[in-house]
Parts: sequence; C-alpha cells; structure tokens
Amino acid sequence: MDDSTRALLADPPLRLLVRLATPNSLAFFVQSGVSLAEVWFIGQLGSTALAAIALVFPMLMLTQTLSGGALGGAVASSIARALGAGNVPRAERLVWHALVLAAAGAGSLLVLFLLFGETFLRFLGGEGDTLHAAMSYCLVLFPASLFLWLIGTVSAIFRGTGNMKFPASLMVLSAAIQV
Repeated sequence: MDDSTRALLADPPLRLLVRLATPNSLAFFVQSGVSLAEVWFIGQLGSTALAAIALVFPMLMLTQTLSGGALGGAVASSIARALGAGNVPRAERLVWHALVLAAAGAGSLLVLFLLFGETFLRFLGGEGDTLHAAMSYCLVLFPASLFLWLIGTVSAIFRGTGNMKFPASLMVLSAAIQV
C-alpha cells in the first residue's frame, strides 16, 4: 500500500479533507479571477460583445460541466474503484475509454452546435449584431472545446488516482493561458 492510500485510510477526516480540497479551492479562486478579468476585457469591446458572451455562456457552462462534472466524476470514481481493487490494467483501459468519450463528447456538441446553434441562440434572444458576435464566438469555442473536454477528463483521471495537485495546477495553467 502506498503512502497516498495509507493517508486516505488512516488520516483524520478533517485533515484529509483540507489537504485534498485546498489545491482545487485555490485553483477555482484563480479561475474566478480570470473570469472577472475576461468580463472586464470584453466590456472594453462594448455592450454588444458582452451581450454575445452572455448568450454563449450557458453553452460554455454546459461544455465544462459535462466534461469536468458528468464525465469527470464518472471517470474519477471508476478509476479510483479500479485502483482500490488493485486492478491496474482495468484502470489503464478506463483512461483510454475516458479519452475517447471526451473526444466523442466534444465532437457531439460541435455537431449539435453546427446543426442547431443559431436557432438556439435566437431562442435565447440573440438577434442582429449580438447574434453575429455570439456565432463568431461559438465558431471558436466549439471546435476548441476538445481541449476543454481533454483538460476536464485528464484532471478527472488524476483525481481518480488521488492526485489533487496536478489537476489544480492544470486549472491554473489554463487560466494563465486564457488571460
């Protein structure tokens, strides 16, 4: 049994919770700062740009929660269970399956956007210059969402192994690149 597993089984719960939650909490704090900076920068472009981002925001959140939350939670728990059972080959297979599912998720959302994106943005109230700007943003967001899916999935893989620091570092790095 390695030190990480031993700590999970033997450390006092509060200390363990703080140790595991601190890296992600700090990374989320950094990400929140980046989001505020983004809104400020976009605000410099005017109200049309802000309105366009507001239209696209639900789709960005959907992408992030599906990749990091829904798929990510399943990936982390399945890998943790496989490793906890001592079944390393199964955990390795799960890593590859997770990466394929991430690519499929990104591709599926891209296809859905290409088929129904403009209609959905109109349903949300987009029109005129705001709709045009939102479509332009989405045409960058959805093809690039593969990277969001991969970051969310790779982070979940590491969380499943008990490594909370690498995913937090990845969040901070992506936040720095985003700015």
